[in-house]
Amino acid sequence: MAAAQPLNDYSEIANQQLDLLEADPDFRHYDEVIKVCNQIFGDPKNLRKYSSVIATTEGLRFVTSVPGGYPYKVFWSTSSEGLVRIEAVFRW
Repeated sequence: MAAAQPLNDYSEIANQQLDLLEADPDFRHYDEVIKVCNQIFGDPKNLRKYSSVIATTEGLRFVTSVPGGYPYKVFWSTSSEGLVRIEAVFRW
């Protein structure tokens, strides 16, 4: 039996931020944020073309804007194995 492959993931911080956005009755862009996250997971190489890059102490982070959700951005990274991790979602 083959070992299970690790999956794309959300950081604990991103999970907390998404929970807060989902619970906020005044935030109308939750669906757009999730759509961007799903696009990143589905085709990260293509989404890199539409993202900025910042350097952090933990490595490079891609920054993708949320269409219709200005100024919200999704911050994400890729591992050496090509797995994607959503690191954070917030106004920037």
